[in-house]
Amino acid sequence: MFGIKNLFKRKEKVGIANLQTPSQIQEQYNNINIPKNQEQPKEVQENKKSEIEILIAKIDALKFQYEVLSEKISNMEKMLKEIYDIAKSSS
Repeated sequence: MFGIKNLFKRKEKVGIANLQTPSQIQEQYNNINIPKNQEQPKEVQENKKSEIEILIAKIDALKFQYEVLSEKISNMEKMLKEIYDIAKSSS
């Protein structure tokens, strides 16, 4: 009502599984129907297609980086658990 946000509201997590794959994005782009009276010149269409292909490549790169970071984090969690177990057993 007064612009006060609920600080305890649970935020939805956006994971890699919720993201669309580049092929899904490409399919959606290909399925867009442009009315005949609003058809764009071929050069503009080709330019937009190349921009979308660049964006798809960037999404692929980000997805790969996310997977690598996720693997590194899981390795760090395993190491911390081992360190904790060693410290717990030595005391």
